[in-house]
Amino acid sequence: MFKPTLEELEEILELHKKWLNGDVGGVRASLDGASLEGASLVGANLEGASLDGASLVRANLDGARLIRASLDGARLIRANLEGASLEGAILDGARLDGANLEGANLVGANLVRASLDGASLDGASLDGASLIRANLEGASLEGASLVRASLEGANLVGANLVRASLVGANLEGASLAAAYLQPIKEDIKNILNSAPAEVQGLLDLLNAGKIEGRVYEGECACLVGSIAKIRGVELDALGIRIDSDSPAECWFLAINKGATPENNPVAAITKEWIEEWLSAHPQPATEEELHVN
Repeated sequence: MFKPTLEELEEILELHKKWLNGDVGGVRASLDGASLEGASLVGANLEGASLDGASLVRANLDGARLIRASLDGARLIRANLEGASLEGAILDGARLDGANLEGANLVGANLVRASLDGASLDGASLDGASLIRANLEGASLEGASLVRASLEGANLVGANLVRASLVGANLEGASLAAAYLQPIKEDIKNILNSAPAEVQGLLDLLNAGKIEGRVYEGECACLVGSIAKIRGVELDALGIRIDSDSPAECWFLAINKGATPENNPVAAITKEWIEEWLSAHPQPATEEELHVN
């Protein structure tokens, strides 16, 4: 592992800039295995650079451009990557424990087996990112966008997913145990309180895979849309505030047609919450049930 001096690092960045611009004498930055612990790289342009196995522990990469950069196995523990551009970056097996990635762009990034234990990803964009078997234990993903992200087998134990967008995300085999979901649960509970007669019907739709969190109307619909369908009224006559950005509706975005408690961890948790609500709010028997009895 080599540790470039400040002057050497500045030269590497300058030559890389020329390489990006297609200028004569330009050289792609190759910092594989480099020791850059605590380095100040604020706003640095390392697009397409190679930093495989580099150590960037506590480095300041605020606003840096790392688009399509290769950081396989890199160590970015407690690094500051706030607002950084990592679109399409390769971070397979990288260590980002405790890193600040708030507002970072990780669209299409490869984070397979990466460790983001306790990392802050609030407001980050991870659309289409691959987080297969990634460790996100205790990570904060509040308001993050994970549209069509691959999270198969990911560890989300204790993670904060409030208002995170999980549209089309693959959570097969992901662990959500002890994740911070209380605001979501409370929001769903408040909606159920507004529609007690429809709660059992909602559970039936969930069990049958007939929830589609992305739409309000249709054969399968989101939380509020499903309640309106069960009640047989239009949305504007439901008496429940429609808010696509609410914690409940953002949560339901991860439940698509065909998703059931058996094959979707978000649906499984939602089922538990609905059953818990039903246990605390027993409904009177219907006339049909009374007749049978």
